[in-house]
Amino acid sequence: MEKKNRLVFTRSNAGTKRKFDEAITILEYSVMLVELFDLKEFNNVIAGQLRLILCENKYTRIKREKVTIDNSLIKKINPNPKLYPVKDFIEISKEGNTKIPEELFDYTKPRIDLNIWRNQVIYKSSLGGILQEITILDFIKESAQKSGGAHVESSLPEKSFMVDEHAESILRCIARGLFRSIGRNFEEQSSMNLTHIIKKIEQSKASE
Repeated sequence: MEKKNRLVFTRSNAGTKRKFDEAITILEYSVMLVELFDLKEFNNVIAGQLRLILCENKYTRIKREKVTIDNSLIKKINPNPKLYPVKDFIEISKEGNTKIPEELFDYTKPRIDLNIWRNQVIYKSSLGGILQEITILDFIKESAQKSGGAHVESSLPEKSFMVDEHAESILRCIARGLFRSIGRNFEEQSSMNLTHIIKKIEQSKASE
């Protein structure tokens, strides 16, 4: 069953595969450090790694025409990656009440193409009687941009408050959805990573 969940790597480029694995490892460590040790500074790392892995764009010109190239690491490893679809979205009522689903993604349904996955709505707000929606793509990019510093202006000013409100928990939900989609057992990896950290600390103390 787990084998079916794994991405099929179609490139033999060892360097690209190594970069992808490193990015996933950094993401796993960051989620673990936030959840186990409340090191919220690593939320910035989570946002940056999600953008690098899932929605990094490169802009170039072909015959004087500006072209956007999907430079996401996951696309370099697998040209047709698939991830689990959104199960339910976060909703903010016109009264300001927030409804957060227990599970953001539906792991019982077939995985969907990355482009469709990125454009799924995960936030809806009807504050002020005006419907506002934000997709996974917008959420990750907005969060990553904000992590660059408070001076960075929002590219989605009318929706930025939605990102601020629950960014930390939702970023981790997205990361967990990614792990499940590529067949990574986050709990198992966290246990291994924590053991590795403890061993390194013990070795450091022993050498003093």
